[in-house]
Amino acid sequence: MYNLIPNLNIKGDSTFITIFLYIVVVIIAFVFAITTGNTIAKEANVIGTLRATGYTKVELIRHYMTMPMLVTLAGAVVGNILGYTALKDFTSSAYYGSYSLPTYVTLWNPTAFINTTVIPLLIMLAINFIMLSGKLSLSPLKFIRRDLSRRQKKKAFKLNTKIGIMKRFRIRVIFHNLPNYITIFIGIFFANAILLFGFLFTPMLDKYQEDITTNLLAGHQYLLKAPVETMSEDAEKYAVNVLKTPEDKFKSEEVTVYGISDNSQYIDVNLNDGVYISNAYAEKHDIKNGDEITLYEQFGSEEYRFTVEGIYYYPASLCVFMDRKSFNSTFGNDENYFNGYFSENEITDIDNIYIATEITVDDLTKTSRQLKLSMGSMMNIFLVFGIVMFMLIVYLLSKLIIEKNSQSISMTKILGYHNSEINNIYIMTTSIVVVLSMLMTIPVADIVLKQVFEYFLREYSACRRIEKRRINIKKSGIMPDFFC
Repeated sequence: MYNLIPNLNIKGDSTFITIFLYIVVVIIAFVFAITTGNTIAKEANVIGTLRATGYTKVELIRHYMTMPMLVTLAGAVVGNILGYTALKDFTSSAYYGSYSLPTYVTLWNPTAFINTTVIPLLIMLAINFIMLSGKLSLSPLKFIRRDLSRRQKKKAFKLNTKIGIMKRFRIRVIFHNLPNYITIFIGIFFANAILLFGFLFTPMLDKYQEDITTNLLAGHQYLLKAPVETMSEDAEKYAVNVLKTPEDKFKSEEVTVYGISDNSQYIDVNLNDGVYISNAYAEKHDIKNGDEITLYEQFGSEEYRFTVEGIYYYPASLCVFMDRKSFNSTFGNDENYFNGYFSENEITDIDNIYIATEITVDDLTKTSRQLKLSMGSMMNIFLVFGIVMFMLIVYLLSKLIIEKNSQSISMTKILGYHNSEINNIYIMTTSIVVVLSMLMTIPVADIVLKQVFEYFLREYSACRRIEKRRINIKKSGIMPDFFC
């Protein structure tokens, strides 16, 4: 069973990387589409002449799509070659740092080829085709006249004369180049999304570690192979079993069911009211008070239904808490059955042969520390990509705005404006738009990434595994969710 666990976590990681890949591809396709649109505007006379002499819209679309598709194809080929040669060691070292994996053999993977080559090419094809179809649908006469607008031009609206001339000039520049500035806004949104992708990893693990350490069930949690009594004063008996959620809209995963002793000093809730679940379970599966949950045996067909009477704040894992008597009645155990102890201090009077495992703070936080060590360097990829994408988008689109306004800039020079004044009009205007776009897109990117993370985290089971204790736990027949 535990041999399959790395595969499950790697699958979850692949979802994370796939989302990132598609965001990058959309940004690149987006930049290609804008650049090609600017090229069409420059070559409008030629396009109009070609259309008038018999060239079809499809032929022109094919011409302008050739270069973006060739560049994307070349990148995909180079990426595949590097992925199967030089870069594979970088990824494999990250997983060797987290799991005890056997020596792997590099094989060609058709699924990876589809995800990293075929789908990006289709995305590039679709975005550029939609843009070109819209741009080239104008009549030949409009191209010859260089009139690429679809709507009739309206008179510029009046601006308050109390506004200074330079401010009015900047406002005119913004409205004249509004489509390009909207494009900058969208591009910066994607770039900020990638940057946040990289920046949030370490704080997320720190918060996870903080939640676990401040919301422990007990300082020491013992899982026994057989019920054994202890003289330790602060030891409290509990029973535990592991069930699994149904395979529906979420991936099936293990849920730890605890049977808690009466008047527990570790679980501060009145379990006589019924079944409680951890807030981690409630939030991940959108469960509220009064809802009925259905769980199944891990290796059987037995079905268990529980009505949720309350939610207990325990963010470390997916858990169900119930009275120990109800637990034993539900699972067909003796009335006084137990197979574990909660204790703030170490229990020393139980022979190690009866202890399947001891769960401490160090065990529960080992995952976050492992991930920081193994995946921390991988997060730098997101930061580098985000910075590069941000600079690329701002540079290319700012360049397009300058080129689009080249005639106006020439006129201002003729009228006697200095370079510093022209920069103050065009460069400063673009800088203001960039800063405002950053401030506006960061909250939006935060909301979007929250939804994205909720989606890809569903590919992970609720827990992380600790290798060195698995064999002993497996022998006990009981595998809590954080050790499953």
